[in-house]
Amino acid sequence: MIEQLRNLILSENMRVGDKLPNERALAERLGVSRIIVREAISYLKACGIVESRHGSGNYIVKVPSGFLDPNNGSLEYDVDELIDSREMLEIAIAQRYLRNFSTDIVHDMIAAIQSMEANFKKGDLFQVIEHDVRFHRIYSQACSNLIISSFLYQLANYMKTKVWFHLKRDYLWDKAYQERSINTHKKIVEAISQQDLDLVIKAIIEHYKNIREHLEL
Repeated sequence: MIEQLRNLILSENMRVGDKLPNERALAERLGVSRIIVREAISYLKACGIVESRHGSGNYIVKVPSGFLDPNNGSLEYDVDELIDSREMLEIAIAQRYLRNFSTDIVHDMIAAIQSMEANFKKGDLFQVIEHDVRFHRIYSQACSNLIISSFLYQLANYMKTKVWFHLKRDYLWDKAYQERSINTHKKIVEAISQQDLDLVIKAIIEHYKNIREHLEL
């Protein structure tokens, strides 16, 4: 997607101060979902290339040397594939290792949720992300397969990058989303506590559906 935006900027001869097409137009023109467009724009924001102007849109504020080189820089993951992978792995862990969720793991997950909730009330986005990552890292500890748990931790860690920070701040930082997010995290823990596999899977699917739907709004 970054390469496609490079080509667009080049073909349109866009310069500092120019406004990018809106997200819907970019998605239609480039043949991708709005989630992918939003991730790419967040990447450009993280690099200081684009900034949002409230009520106006996204503008180019800097074109670094080499930015238009198609071999220079890209996103490690597409966010929709990242979400799919995390959902799939967390469901697989529940299906195979549900009995491994000890009382200590459950208590640590509850503490992470409480920290997410408290820091959202404070307006501390960075700490909300930190404890969200912590929640999913603790979840992965129930997996006795080091390869799977390490890979899931690596995927969760993407949430701590500048790209995800911009995605979270711009699209996932309103009260309605946060309340649903906290609620789905709680549902996951409650279902684990009950050792109810069907409810765990249902809660995980609901959690990632919430992210997808909000990123597509």
